[in-house]
Amino acid sequence: MSAASDLGRPSLKSAFQTIQRRMVQLLEYASVVVPSIGEYPHLTPELADSVVVLVVARLEAFFNDLVSLGTRYREDTLRKHFQKNGHKDARTCDLPTLVTLVRGRVSFENGGKRLDNLFLLMFQCSVWPSSDVRDVVLDLVLLRNLIVHNCGIDWSQDSIVPAAYASQFRAADVLSVRRYGEFAVYSVDHYKALLFVKDATLNVVKQLQYLEQHLVNNMTWAEDPT
Repeated sequence: MSAASDLGRPSLKSAFQTIQRRMVQLLEYASVVVPSIGEYPHLTPELADSVVVLVVARLEAFFNDLVSLGTRYREDTLRKHFQKNGHKDARTCDLPTLVTLVRGRVSFENGGKRLDNLFLLMFQCSVWPSSDVRDVVLDLVLLRNLIVHNCGIDWSQDSIVPAAYASQFRAADVLSVRRYGEFAVYSVDHYKALLFVKDATLNVVKQLQYLEQHLVNNMTWAEDPT
């Protein structure tokens, strides 16, 4: 695709530049705050929770930016897809409405299947560079959900009530558990959570590198402008 044919289409590079800047700012934040934990160890939960929530928020914003920008490059394919799948006005709606439909597919639920299917449709590649990176990112999102929606606490009752969150972690070792007879109470181990966020951030970097290579450095997925 020639540079001239891209006139009027936004560059996807801006999405990568934005998340790179925000991730650097997060690292600067952590580097400033972490040294004070030795003096104020009771603040460890606040640091761990805030970093987990912010990393996931930045990643979600990145995916929304990316698919919003990418819609212009695959507009015809996306309109046909949404029309076929129950959105009758998708063929004739304005671009902002189409972008709203696309952004509605950015979800990490059910193993991130909707997000992965969207990337396969839009960018002709999986959103995940590997199953290992996928599992780490999904565990990070699950940890965020546990913190935000359940105050970092979960519980189960043997053979009766399964844990709503704890049972879903794929590999991350971020919880401590206390037993009370048939009941188990799970809570976030904030020291382990900080170590996990460090590992997760490295995996997010791998994902960004993979996506930049497939989406920015190789534009064969883009449709010719009409």
